[in-house]
Amino acid sequence: MMQTATHLARQDILLIEPSSMTGGIIVSTARQLALPQVRQVNSVRSAHAQLETRPITGMIVSLDEQAEAVELLRRLRAADFPVPADMPVAITTAQVDAGTAEQLKALRVRRILLKPFKVRNVITTIEMLVAA
Repeated sequence: MMQTATHLARQDILLIEPSSMTGGIIVSTARQLALPQVRQVNSVRSAHAQLETRPITGMIVSLDEQAEAVELLRRLRAADFPVPADMPVAITTAQVDAGTAEQLKALRVRRILLKPFKVRNVITTIEMLVAA
C-alpha cells in the first residue's frame, strides 16, 4: 500500500532536449530547487521508451526534431502510451511560425518557451506542469 501511494505521489517530468548543456542546466536546477525530478533524453526516439516504462506526469519537448516531436504529441494525445493522454506539455524552440503554433494549440501544448530562455521561465514551466 505504501509503495502505491509513493508511486502515485511521484511527479517526474520528461525533458526531450538534444543539447546536453541545456538539458543539464534544467535537470540540475530542478534538483537544486527540490522541484519534481526531471529526466532528460536527447531524442524523441529515446522518449518513446521512457513513456512506455516510467511514470511521467509532464513533458518539456524540444522542437529540434519538429516532425518527430509533433508525431510524439499526436500519439500522446491519442493515448498510444501508458501515461495520461491529457498530460501537460510544454515546448522549447528557437522560433515558431503561425502554422506550427496552431498545430501545437490543437495538440493542447500549455506553454512555448522560446530559446534562449531564462532559467526562471523553465522553473515556472516545471511548476505549471506538476500543478496541472
